[in-house]
Amino acid sequence: MPSRPVAINLPDVIVVGCGAGGAVVAKELAEAGLGVVVLEAGLWHDPAIDFNGLEWDMTNGIDSVFRWGPSDRTKPPWPRIREGLASIPHAAGVGGTTLLSGCNSPRAYPEAVNREWPIPYAELVPYYRRVEAALPVAVADVVTRKDELFIRGCEGSSLPFVAGPDVVGAGWRMQPNAILPVARVAEPLQYPATDGCTQCGECRVGCRHPAGAPLERTAKRSTNASYAPLATATGRCEIRTGCFSTSVITEQTRDGLRARGVRYRDGRGHVLEQDCRVVVLAGGAIESPRLWFASGLPAVPAAGRYLTTHWFEYVSGEFDRPVDISAGQTSMVRAEFPGLGHVETAGLRPLDFALSSFAGRSGVRGGGPWASRGGLIGNALKRKMDAYERSMTLVAGVDDDALAHNGVGLSSETSDENNPAPIIRYRPNAATEARREVLVRKAAEILLAAGARPETVHRADALPSGAHVHGTLRMGSDPGSSVLDDACEAHLVKRLFAADTSVFPNSLGGANPQLTAQALASRTAEKVVERYFG
Repeated sequence: MPSRPVAINLPDVIVVGCGAGGAVVAKELAEAGLGVVVLEAGLWHDPAIDFNGLEWDMTNGIDSVFRWGPSDRTKPPWPRIREGLASIPHAAGVGGTTLLSGCNSPRAYPEAVNREWPIPYAELVPYYRRVEAALPVAVADVVTRKDELFIRGCEGSSLPFVAGPDVVGAGWRMQPNAILPVARVAEPLQYPATDGCTQCGECRVGCRHPAGAPLERTAKRSTNASYAPLATATGRCEIRTGCFSTSVITEQTRDGLRARGVRYRDGRGHVLEQDCRVVVLAGGAIESPRLWFASGLPAVPAAGRYLTTHWFEYVSGEFDRPVDISAGQTSMVRAEFPGLGHVETAGLRPLDFALSSFAGRSGVRGGGPWASRGGLIGNALKRKMDAYERSMTLVAGVDDDALAHNGVGLSSETSDENNPAPIIRYRPNAATEARREVLVRKAAEILLAAGARPETVHRADALPSGAHVHGTLRMGSDPGSSVLDDACEAHLVKRLFAADTSVFPNSLGGANPQLTAQALASRTAEKVVERYFG
């Protein structure tokens, strides 16, 4: 955490949320000379003190450091009602869900943006480059055993190598990650002798390495260690933690409805109001529409609708020698299938490996290029865990259709201390399911070509999850089918913008969303300045 916190009493802009997009827009606006206050529901953790590398303690949904809930872990998590999604692994805190992601940072597939977005892909490219340089985003110059096997599998299944960040055809490439370059071997394994990624495999439980490094040199570039410190270093950005935004305050003017501030509950339970000239929602595809509804903002037809998710599927297999599945960055190689989705290595530690094998329907033999399919339990799961050291898991993320019936609303029966709880509804259509089947078979082909023993290949048949969610406040040119315009400002509420994955009109063709959310947030910051502070 910065040693000298900044206090901004009369901000130009309030940003709600300090995750992937919120931290970026805050930094860009502060660097443009504006006074910025960020309201973040969670804490700004000190990785050296608060992160311990233990999966359950860091990531379980009940009382973990990264759960979606109050900072007091003795209190229950904030409720979310799920209809069709098995889980929603989101985190409260500076960094948001980047804290528990692998920080895989590919760009969107150009065709998906050009097909449905109100701006062309080419307009995003300068902002991609800006974020890639700031984090930075890079590919590793070494690979671990699991990633070597993945490359072998891609080549063995006749997938070509694709170069460059703008992917237009199927192939494999090194994974662009927001992680510092792999550190040179040094003694002691401590900063500054060791500076960079230590290949510890703790990406998804909170990066805390190299030991002794200042926050800004933490290897994984989740926004708690990258954009948030850059924002506060300007002297024009204050990040208020433990502050849950409960409503956007609006007023009617002769030019129409406009945002003029935010009402929020601080860590002591006090309800406060903060005035400003512009509000930016950055709570994500669930919390941003929840706040929209809780604020009584206009009943736009598209608000809360068109949620998409990448519906992860897991395919695993055993090899004849150790794979060291959890070593290295979560994923260092990926296979691209624009229009279908992506397949990448999954550096799973034991708990995630068990959950990815268990979280499905009861096992059924055969039915595809796998020996078993469904959720493993009892002795079958025990045998799977016994082979953990010799196993590799691939994760497939599917391109999802944006459907009006999928989305977020408010419960009339359940609430927390802040607002009515969100109801998240998701039901895929036949086209999404068909793409998923093709993609999962490709994942199995890669695994088998890598040398996995055919009799051990297992498909989890996982239920949909909300690890990647998008839409719900989508951008577009038509107010009848979108909530925001092409600058990510609300059609019907002036001075109200959004800078998170809720603005996506689709699921990017199946590419990981983090970098695109950050690039678009950088662009949105420019639009805020142009429209109201130029």
